[in-house]
Amino acid sequence: MRVTVKRAVASVVVGVLTVVAHASLGAQRPVCGTRTTAACTAPGLTFQAISAGFAHSCGVTPDGVAYCWGDGRKGALGNGRRQVSRLPQRVIGQYAFVEVGAGGDFTCARTADSQVFCWGGERPVPGWPELSDVPRAVTLPKPATAMAVGRRHVCVLDSEGIAYCWGWNVDGETGGGTSGIDAAMVATPTPVDTDARFKNLSAGLGFTCGVTLEGTVRCWGTNIDRIVGEQAADRCGEITPIPCATRPVAVPVPELASTVSAGTSHACVLTVSGRVFCWGSNGSGQVGAYGPGVPSVPVPSEVTIKRQGPFLSVSSGGVHSCALTTSRRVYCWGAYDFAGNDQAGAEALAPTLAAGGTQFRAISAGQLHACGLDIKGRVLCWGDTINGALGVR
Repeated sequence: MRVTVKRAVASVVVGVLTVVAHASLGAQRPVCGTRTTAACTAPGLTFQAISAGFAHSCGVTPDGVAYCWGDGRKGALGNGRRQVSRLPQRVIGQYAFVEVGAGGDFTCARTADSQVFCWGGERPVPGWPELSDVPRAVTLPKPATAMAVGRRHVCVLDSEGIAYCWGWNVDGETGGGTSGIDAAMVATPTPVDTDARFKNLSAGLGFTCGVTLEGTVRCWGTNIDRIVGEQAADRCGEITPIPCATRPVAVPVPELASTVSAGTSHACVLTVSGRVFCWGSNGSGQVGAYGPGVPSVPVPSEVTIKRQGPFLSVSSGGVHSCALTTSRRVYCWGAYDFAGNDQAGAEALAPTLAAGGTQFRAISAGQLHACGLDIKGRVLCWGDTINGALGVR
């Protein structure tokens, strides 16, 4: 059905938006950015990887081309311009990317030959404080086999599972044993101070977590929301000292861990059995656990208790979390506005089926929105439309 698209007046879209590559400027076109799951025309453009960031999103096509959309005023879209775009913009350069990470005001991507490029206006971008609206190569100690992009810092793994981080470090999030305003900037990838070897990492806001080769979890950085549990013996912070861990400390997950996802102030772990455990800030129900207080150890999320799993992946956002089941459905919990359902304004501990039961193959939760990659390779997003993070509205 074709309708005239009117200007949106609400900042939160509860329904699903289909990201489009291009659209006619005429008055008649498919409904994009409204409460619909109808696909918008995007001839020839599908994705094999996605990432939802602070106020922008990015994807990588099967042939390795990166596209970004949303808030690009500091160059985070990588298209040579500094502007907001609600249409996906092709990242400049002839690269074969396999992974992309949308952070705060910047983006990083990893190539098939294990190089890392970053662009935008944050500390992890080479040449900072100069803004870069095109990709710049990061000088790595060794080729990167995996990458984790946080709000203001980045970490990578080499083939041996050694972790390296760089960027903002006031709260010790780069894991090198330093913190505070005097160590606010780690300019180049630096080894994390630990003997642990990791199989995956996730960078959040002021902290980082990783799953070791043995299936245990270690975190470092700020502990203001008890992310690093009871072992945060250091004091970090820009003005007022806060508890933190400048080196990785163990987080007691009840089962062997498969992957970990760091959000703004909480984290979730997917175990090898397909169960989800979360901990940290729970003010909007993003941990998915009943009861007062802020869990300092991973607790079973309601998504696990209610047995919607087993799960293939989990993603922690700002005030919400989402998990992908083996049946390819996505459940989200936390602030209902960002669960992709029709109950905006409420908050929920109970997991809710997102996107009308659409089948997905990947999910990424951003600060105030989430994006999923459906089984056809289309990107569908829901949540807050601020600065075009969802795409066209």
